[in-house]
Amino acid sequence: MPSPSSPQLSVVVSGTRKGASLNDQAYALLKNEILLCRLAPGAEISEGVLVQRFGLGKAPIRHALGRLRQEKFVLTRGRLGNIVAPITLQDVREVFQLRLLLEIEATRLAAGRVDAEILRTLEAQVEACHAAGNATTDDAYREANYALHTYIARAGGNERLAGMVAALIEQHERIIHFSLRVQNRPAEFHHVHDNLVEALIAGDGARASQIAEATIRASQTRIIEAFVAETPARPD
Repeated sequence: MPSPSSPQLSVVVSGTRKGASLNDQAYALLKNEILLCRLAPGAEISEGVLVQRFGLGKAPIRHALGRLRQEKFVLTRGRLGNIVAPITLQDVREVFQLRLLLEIEATRLAAGRVDAEILRTLEAQVEACHAAGNATTDDAYREANYALHTYIARAGGNERLAGMVAALIEQHERIIHFSLRVQNRPAEFHHVHDNLVEALIAGDGARASQIAEATIRASQTRIIEAFVAETPARPD
């Protein structure tokens, strides 16, 4: 059975791949900062500060902000400027509800349709990032993990479903980093994908979807508990 087209197999930190336009570079850099919560949810965004931070002109930064507004990662306040979209407990619950509906089905569809060599290469990149333990680990792990999960989603052959799963993965990544930030904890990424990878290669859709569901539910429990613990109680 034909496999989906080969993904980019070399992870490049912050998405600044060779040949990318200035607009694409600005978008990738700014989005990476938002997903890793280096630009915190609710923070004000100054075009001038971003120009200095990334060493790019105003036009690429404005283009990037426009794209991120469309994706709801940036909100405009009219003349008051832009802010990074906040993250609420309701946001967290909705993202996990959708992941449980969509990603499990995408995983089931991918079973038996993946290219074993590509999938194992992507898994190895995730493991390499985990083992690196250096200053770029956050960036590299995010891209490697995203590449692995979006490849699985695309392998099922439903491009609309894959697109929705990819968007949810990015939102989930931001939620994880925000959760760690509010708890003042170091990044904790490692998810073992061995069993999932082998189930997908073996064509065992039931097993693959069970593993995906268990992983998502475990993450859901940890993150919602963290959010509830950090949310101040409302006065009666």
